[in-house]
Amino acid sequence: MVTIRDVAAAAGVSVSTVSRALSGQYGVSEATKREVERACRRLNYRPSAAAASLRTRTTGVIGMIIPEITNPYFPAVVQGVEQEFARVGIHVILCDADNDVAIEAHRLDTVLRRQVDALIICPVDTERSAAALRSIAGQLPLLQIDRHAVDNLDFVGVDESSGIAQVVSHLAASGCTTAAFVGAAAGISSIAERAQAFTAACDHRGITPLPIVTVSETHVAAGRTAARQLLSATAPDYPQAIVCANDLLAFGVRAEITAAGLRCPEDIAVTGYDDSPTAELVGLSSVRQPLGDLGREAVRLIRQPSPTPRMVRLAPLFIPRATTR
Repeated sequence: MVTIRDVAAAAGVSVSTVSRALSGQYGVSEATKREVERACRRLNYRPSAAAASLRTRTTGVIGMIIPEITNPYFPAVVQGVEQEFARVGIHVILCDADNDVAIEAHRLDTVLRRQVDALIICPVDTERSAAALRSIAGQLPLLQIDRHAVDNLDFVGVDESSGIAQVVSHLAASGCTTAAFVGAAAGISSIAERAQAFTAACDHRGITPLPIVTVSETHVAAGRTAARQLLSATAPDYPQAIVCANDLLAFGVRAEITAAGLRCPEDIAVTGYDDSPTAELVGLSSVRQPLGDLGREAVRLIRQPSPTPRMVRLAPLFIPRATTR
């Protein structure tokens, strides 16, 4: 087995110089770093992660827990975070909580046992996830992303009020006078914020908001069920627009509108939220979230710890397409 001593001999430097060169510490010239890297390649030497962990008391690994990997929004969030951490040589361990608070608590225990340097989590439930997060808050740097459950912990998310205000402003400019919101799922802070912002924005823009349609899930089938409820409860006075809390719900709403023999957007306009790749393919008007910037902010906050909690909200952008006038 090739050792660090073999690399030092091949490069003509000391073992400590090799260690500093490979760990990126100061005090090593660029020429020496290149010589050490060449020696590593010639000898096929790979530094021991375990040994480095013992020296630095860090693992170079971040844990990340998300509610559900099957929702197309979350892989994009994970990719943004992982790519930004990769730029600084930090790896990400990903866990899926399967939208279950008990599973989420088990995943928290798992990443703690792996002795990760920090944890990024999108909480499953605003209230029921809070106790587990508070119990580990002092053990390692902890960052909430997209959703939040504990106010005094770092948070990086999107300005939901801005996103919904852009949607409602667009609908008002197109002559819409009535609208409904679908997706006030209990326990999801981001969706609850969107629902609240919808009512406020409608009042500001002179649009009459219908009672918010709550859903237990935020998938396509739930969108179809919500649309059937709206179309039956308000017939023949349908809302002129249906604003959905995410793209999956919007796909279901649009499908049900078509099944009812109505036209979108001529009879009912539909908007989503997240601007998933499928949204562009099918022409869904949606709110684009700055996922790359979310990743960059997550890296910045994790690498620059603060004694006081920070809340960062990034600006989204509404993208109008074929489902609105």
